[in-house]
Amino acid sequence: MKRKVLLSLFSICLLIYSCKKDSPSGSSAKKTNYALSITGGTYPNQTTYVFGTEQFPSGNVSATGALELSSSGQMFKYGNEIYIATFGAPATLRKYGFDENGKPKQAGSISVPGLRTFGAVEFLSTTEAYAASNGFGGIPKMVKFNPSTMEILGYIDLSSLQLTGATEIYYLGLVERDGYLFMGVNYQNASFKNLEDAVFVAVINKSTSTVEKLIKDSRTNMMWNGGTTASFSPSCLVKDASGDIYVNGYANNGKPSGILKIKKGTTEFDPSYFFDLDAVTGGHCLGLFYFDNNNVFTVRYSDASAYPFDGSAAGSFYKINLSAKTSSGNISTAIPAFFGGSTFMTKWDNEKIYFNVSAAGSNAVYSYKISGGAVTKEFDLTGQCNGFTKIN
Repeated sequence: MKRKVLLSLFSICLLIYSCKKDSPSGSSAKKTNYALSITGGTYPNQTTYVFGTEQFPSGNVSATGALELSSSGQMFKYGNEIYIATFGAPATLRKYGFDENGKPKQAGSISVPGLRTFGAVEFLSTTEAYAASNGFGGIPKMVKFNPSTMEILGYIDLSSLQLTGATEIYYLGLVERDGYLFMGVNYQNASFKNLEDAVFVAVINKSTSTVEKLIKDSRTNMMWNGGTTASFSPSCLVKDASGDIYVNGYANNGKPSGILKIKKGTTEFDPSYFFDLDAVTGGHCLGLFYFDNNNVFTVRYSDASAYPFDGSAAGSFYKINLSAKTSSGNISTAIPAFFGGSTFMTKWDNEKIYFNVSAAGSNAVYSYKISGGAVTKEFDLTGQCNGFTKIN
């Protein structure tokens, strides 16, 4: 009897040990709470590193043990998953989750021959998302896909956006409202100069999957960046809490960097609204980072010769107010001058906003406390960050 009891206890111990060893919820399993993407190397020999961490990053964060993808890449985030688009044809968007060991695990992809690189990706629901190709020379179409299954649902023909004399067309950013997609369009001629000194926005009807019209405004100039709510890059189109869309045009040929408005319920630029960023901030500005109550950050350049293609690190974060058309200036002189086209803003609560700061010789993430405006350097990176977010 005693021998049977001892054997039973031994069997139970083995069973418990086996369950602990095999279960992902055991003490050895890692829950990935933060995702990062870093690009290292020099063009064209670049590598994108994707990895996750359980704890909020600190100190000097390296990409040791990360998933490696050839070429530079962009990260997008929706729900608890991330999506990576790497540079080069065919345009490919890969979806990743994280396994029980904290490693990225591909959960599907879409790839479209004839397109180069997905630059603007916007998620509307778990079953509806859109991706526009970045660059020129590809087939003029937008992709509609299901982010849950990574199935392509259809295409939107963009050929009607072609203008006479435009040899290169760039699609920049996506905003959805009232059943329409609003997308920035940049037109260049054979000399790689603006076809016109104006801002262009395509209005796309989602229900018919067709381009309804192309609107333009000549008070400011062509936009050059195309972030979305899902991306980690400067945005030129943002939607506020009331549904108004604001569009950032860049400075060029004597016209200032400025902000235009497309009021909710309309598909035209509001002729009564114009925010002259050059006059208010004292320099050329790039990008809009909307966070609440008409408050926005923009990148203001201290050196006009570095604008907008970052000939040198000359950017700083300026806080502006869209309704008052005012600026409270540089949010912190402790943040070094940085490359504006490589920065991003991300937030997941109402306490802090995180900025990527790619400066000359350094890369770091800083935080901005929404209440009070305190700025803190959070961690350094061994490469240029192109994505950082909380996923759990």
